[in-house]
Amino acid sequence: MKTRSKIWLTAALAATLIVSGCGSNDDVGNGAGSVSSVPDSASASPAAFIAYLMTLSPNDESSEPLTLSDSAAVPNDEASEPQPLV
Repeated sequence: MKTRSKIWLTAALAATLIVSGCGSNDDVGNGAGSVSSVPDSASASPAAFIAYLMTLSPNDESSEPLTLSDSAAVPNDEASEPQPLV
């Protein structure tokens, strides 16, 4: 009877260890800290907004979406020529 209890206890412990290894959080930020919102400096001018967009990684599919503050607006400038983003 003791042998059977030891087998069940060992199996339960092994299953617990296997399942607990699945719960890790491997979220790795971009190294500079995680940014969750667009900075206010990006809405100062069209050039500042484009400069901020150019700092973002186009292939980053693991980060959370950025949020805009209530006062944030995409700046527009009717006098200058459009600038390519690429």
